[in-house]
Amino acid sequence: MRKFFLAALLALASTQVMAQQYEYGTPVPVRGGDDRPTRFGLFIAPNISWMKPTSNKSNDKLYLIDAGGSKVGFSWGLMIDYFFAENYGIATGFSITSTGGKINTQFNPNLANPPADTNLVTSTSFDYKLRFLEVPFALKLRSDELEPGGTRLFGQLGLTAAACIGKKASYDVTYYDAVGVSRTVQGENEKLTGTSISPVMLQLNLGGGIEYPITQKLSFYAGIFFNNGFVPDATFPKQFDLDYTGKFDDGNVRLNNVCIRLGLFF
Repeated sequence: MRKFFLAALLALASTQVMAQQYEYGTPVPVRGGDDRPTRFGLFIAPNISWMKPTSNKSNDKLYLIDAGGSKVGFSWGLMIDYFFAENYGIATGFSITSTGGKINTQFNPNLANPPADTNLVTSTSFDYKLRFLEVPFALKLRSDELEPGGTRLFGQLGLTAAACIGKKASYDVTYYDAVGVSRTVQGENEKLTGTSISPVMLQLNLGGGIEYPITQKLSFYAGIFFNNGFVPDATFPKQFDLDYTGKFDDGNVRLNNVCIRLGLFF
C-alpha cells in the first residue's frame, strides 16, 4: 500500500512540474508553417508605364504614330489569396493605380492623294495621366518551403480588369482650320471627358517573387509584375473635346506597365 501511495505522489509531482514548465517557461518563437487556405495582405508598388501603338500607322493611314516615352506611377491595394491545394491557389484583391503614357502622331507625308489643308490635324503630342481601379484574378503557384523557416517562391498568371476613375492630359495639337490657316492649341494637365480614354480595359498579368515569414501568420512579400493591356484600345482621340475642328486617329494603342510590389500578408 505504501508503494502505491509513493508512486501516486511521484506521478502527481511530475505532472505539476510539467504544467509549471508549460505555463511559466520561456516560449519558443515560431516562424513559418502558415497553412491557412485564405489570407489577406496589403501592398504598395511603384511602376513604370507606357503606351504602345500596335502599328506605326493609324487605321485610316493618314498618320504616323510613335510612343513618346514612359511615365513613373504608383499603386496600392489589398491582396487576397485562396489556396485550394497546398501550393496552388487563386490570387485576387483590388488596387488603385496611377499610370499613363505618351503618344505622338504626325501627318503621313507619303500619301498619294492627301486631303485638303482645311480642318486637318497635322501633328499631335499627348501626355496622359490616368488612374484605374484594378481587380486581378490569377492562378498562383508557390514552392514548398525552401528552408525550415518557411521561405517560398511564387509565380502567378491571370487577367486584370481595370476601370478608369481619373484622366488628364497635357497636349500640343497643330492643325489647319476651316480656311486653311495653321494653328496650334495646347493644354496643361487638363481633365478629359467622355470616352476619350477607354472606360474599361483588360490586361494580361504575369509575375513572381518571394514570401518570407516573419511570424507564423505574418509574411513579407516582394515581387515583380508585368501588365500587358490587350483590349480595348486605351485612347479614342476622335472623342476629344478640344479647341479645334479637325479630327485625327492614333490607331490601336495599348497601355502597359511593370511594377515592383512590396507588401505584408496578415
